[in-house]
Parts: sequence; C-alpha cells; structure tokens
Amino acid sequence: MDKAQVASMLEEIASLLALKADSNVFEQRAYENAARALNSLDGDLTQLVEQKKLKGTPGLGATLIKRVEEAVQEGHIAILNELRANTPAVKLEMMRIPGVGPKKINAMYDELHPKSIADLEQACKDDKVAKIPGFGKKTQEKILQGIAFLQQHADRFRFDVAFTEAERIRAALATLPEIVRLEVAGSLRRRRETVKDIDMVVSVSDGAGQDEREKIMTFFTSQPGILSITGKGLTKSSVVLASGIAMDLRVVSDSQFPSTLHHFTGSREHHIPLRRRAQNMGMTINDYGLFKISDGSEELIPCHEESDIYAALNLEYIAPELREDTGEIEAAAQHKLPKLVEQSDMRGILHAHSTYSDGQRTIREMVDACIERGYSYLGLSDHSKAAAYAGGLSEDDVRRQWEEIDRLNAELKGRFRILKGIECDILKDGTLDFENDLLAGFDFVIVSIHSNFNLTPEEQTRRMLRAIANPYTSIIAHPTGRLLLGRAGYTLDMEAVVDAAAREGVCIEINAHPSRLDLDWRLVRKGREKGLKVPIGPDAHTTEGLDDVFYGIGIARKGWLSAEDVPNTLEADELLRFFQEQRERRLKQSSVAH
Repeated sequence: MDKAQVASMLEEIASLLALKADSNVFEQRAYENAARALNSLDGDLTQLVEQKKLKGTPGLGATLIKRVEEAVQEGHIAILNELRANTPAVKLEMMRIPGVGPKKINAMYDELHPKSIADLEQACKDDKVAKIPGFGKKTQEKILQGIAFLQQHADRFRFDVAFTEAERIRAALATLPEIVRLEVAGSLRRRRETVKDIDMVVSVSDGAGQDEREKIMTFFTSQPGILSITGKGLTKSSVVLASGIAMDLRVVSDSQFPSTLHHFTGSREHHIPLRRRAQNMGMTINDYGLFKISDGSEELIPCHEESDIYAALNLEYIAPELREDTGEIEAAAQHKLPKLVEQSDMRGILHAHSTYSDGQRTIREMVDACIERGYSYLGLSDHSKAAAYAGGLSEDDVRRQWEEIDRLNAELKGRFRILKGIECDILKDGTLDFENDLLAGFDFVIVSIHSNFNLTPEEQTRRMLRAIANPYTSIIAHPTGRLLLGRAGYTLDMEAVVDAAAREGVCIEINAHPSRLDLDWRLVRKGREKGLKVPIGPDAHTTEGLDDVFYGIGIARKGWLSAEDVPNTLEADELLRFFQEQRERRLKQSSVAH
C-alpha cells in the first residue's frame, strides 16, 4: 500500500461516515485531514510505518496512525470494511457518480428510495430528482451525465492503482526460488491509462512437477490484501483484491513463457493481423508457441524471448506499449519503428509547483528532490493570479519568486538550474492571465484551462486556439481537463488544437499525473506525425509527485514518442535555447501577421 492508496481509503471512510444517519462531522473531518496529511508526507509509507515515524505528524492522531498501520500491514482497514458492509449497496454505487457527494446521496435515497443506479436514472428521466428540495433541473441533468459516465467506465481502474497492486504481488512472488521468470501482462503491461484487471505470468523449469506449481499458487492466493479467491489450480489461479481488481496468475513451463506472455499481453486487435501474417507465412501462433505448418502437422519453432516470435515473422520487436493495431506491424515489417523514449532519457522536470502557490514544498526542497533523482533542472510553474483557489501569484509575487530563483541559481553554481516558468490561466475569452510584458520575463510559459468548463465545444475550441496564438505560449497543459474515471473533461475539437499547436510550434504536454495522463496517447501519436513537441510534465505539488514522470513515460511510449520528440530530454542550455527560439520565431510571425 502506498500513500495515495491509503489516503484514498481514509477519504472513503470520511465519505461513508457522512452517509450515516448519526454521522459525526468531527470524525469525518479527522479522516479527511489525515488523508491530506498522508499525501503531503515525504518518504516511503511502508518504511515510515516500520520505523514508527508517523507519530507527531500534524493531522495524524494515535487512532489514525493505527488505521494507516493496519492498511500497510494488513492490506485493508477493518472499519472501512465494516462501513462498506453496513452501507446500502445503492449508496455505495451512487458514491461513484462524478460530482455527487454524501449530502445529495442521502437526499435522493431518503426521497426516492432507489434500489439501483438504474432506478435513479429512471427517476431523473421522470423528472423526480429535480423536484427534491435544493436540486433542480441543472443538478438532475448533471447526475444523468454522471450516470452515463459511470456506465461507460464501469469496472475499470486507473493504471497507477492497478500497477501498485501488481508490483506488490510481483515483488512477493519474485522471492520464490521455484520461479524462473515473472512478468505482468495484459493492458497493464501495454500501459493503458485504465485497466479492467491484472494478468501475471510466471514460469517454472521445464522439469518442474506439481509440488512447485502448488507452492506458487498457495503463496499467491494467501497474499495480504486478497478479498476472495475465485479459482485455484496448478496452471491458473484467480483472486479479487481488496481494491476490487480481479487478478489472474498463470504458471507455465519456461519454454512456453514467451508465447504465453505474448498472448496474454495482447491486445486482441494486435494479435488478429499478427496471426494473419503468420498464416500467410505458413505458421500458426497461440499461447503455447509459434508453429510451422508442414504436411498437415505443426512443428514448434523455439522462441526463448518475445523478440524471437517477431523475428520469426520477419518483424522488428514491437514493444508492448505499441501493440494496439495502430500501424505497428506495418512499421515493424519495414524496420521503421521509433526508438521509444525511456526514463533514462529525461534530463529535467517541467511543470512543478512550490509553496508560492498550491505546492506543498519550498523551491529549495523541490530542487533537492530533483537532484536526488538525477535531474539537472527544474522548470517551476506556479499558478497565475486567476487561480485564487490555488494561491495564484500576483505580479509582485512573480517578481519575488524570480529573485529567489536567481539567488538559488547563484548558490547552485551551474550544478543545477531552476527555470522561471508559470502555469498561466487561459481566461474565458482565450486571453492569458498575465500581460505579455510580464510573460516575456519567464523562460517558458505553460497555459491551461481551470475554469468555465461548460462553454460550448465551439467556444472552448476558439478559447484554446486564441491561447495558442499568443506568441508567449510555450506549452499547453492538461489540454482536455479530464480526470480519469472522474470526469470526461471539457469538450473541444482536439484535432484542431493539435493541428494549430503543431503549426504554431507550441508544445502540448503529457500531464503525467495518473489521474490525468492528458494529452491522450492516441492524440500524442497524431501530434508526433505533425511534428508536435510533447514535454512530459508531472504537475508535481510534492517532492514525491516528481516520480509521476514514470506514468507520463508510458503514455509517451504508447504515442510512439522518441527522446527527440520530448523537449525535457534536452539539457538545460539546449532547452532554454529551444524555448527562446520558439518565442522569437513566433514573435516574428506575429509581427509579420500584424
């Protein structure tokens, strides 16, 4: 259990307490405060628990510390399980509707007595929800939209939630001497932004017997954090984790491992044309291996690695992230696959916040954390004044921050560089929150939408295009505003936005926060084909948030990006030159246009 998972459990406890008839508002707030306190902590939570270092943390009293310890050590919190069991099932379902909180849930439950989400949906269609005191037509319509969103994303989990669960169990299984090879498969291995379940494949030596397989399966099904066992055998076992994610473990002999891993990595869409290619070459491929068909019989083609499967089909190795049937097989046949960007290519951070706005760490603390992670620069980008809810900076605040950055850069003497950036709000009409004469003082300017989400698609698109046209705009952040499994984001013509950004030489980031992963990987691919540059920004508000770059790398790879497509793979001087040339070129174009 990591901090985000445990904090989410504490937040859920607070919500479930609020649903109770005799709810205690102070108890709810205690859990909410504990969740916030946990998210702001530095360091590995497991280590902090083991070393008893949570005592004295503001917001974490003795009882709350026990809850956190229970989550880390047992994989669950008993009071949370109890609250879930004692809360009507329909209320638990209603909690998943975006934008619907405990107060509204209780009001709808008490007035309408729905037995299911379908009942609630029908009540909205019958205009009954609008008539509940304090609701109205607009609220009813939003609930209907939320139900539609919920139905569209039913039974899916964010990548980071599933990845954390998979890594915990993978690390445990890796301690077993009987296991030869071990890999996560499925959509998780392909780095999809949300997943339905977890697939894992392990191998044992070809001569291994029943005892070895049975030991592995018993170990797997007895791991902490398993809610139920839905199947147990010598080749496959299935469980449901406490998070609700279903997980399958398959055990195969080592000679079968590459084919089984390849098969269960998917995608189905990738496998269909791959099998067709194999058939055209007189071969057949399945989860047991690659076979040459001759005189009606099948001869196994030995493959020790997945790359051997592709090589036998006269293809370059296709990385798991690309296996979505978006042209990867054709590119592999022509040896035209890109060398995908890797974590080791990243030289610095772009898009991070400090205590000047809504970040939880000082500039110096963020710098030290970057140095510790091997980065050579930090592109600071606190919020502009319109984001008052996030402590947005006034013009005077900006100048004060610049002075601190200058002092710190002088102290660092070239060992590390802090770049002067801003996350500047795009206002309703598409103008930027600061005047151009102030924007000119920044090394780079990130622009983003944080308000007026309900404009028409045409208005929202015009708004974004006007922001792109400003010559001081360097990067567009989280361009659709989506929150995975939380909200769809505002509606705009992203094809037109990508086209305009590529044409104007403006970057669009992959916001690497796992709740966003925005720009979507499908649009990343389209942008790359048009020459769009795509920085990876963690949108870090804590030092640990810097590590979200990992999630952004996955989306960049799914979007076929190489290091040269990602500006923050450049060294600091090269990046500053990139931004300077970008601005000068656009200012020149702007003056010619006028």
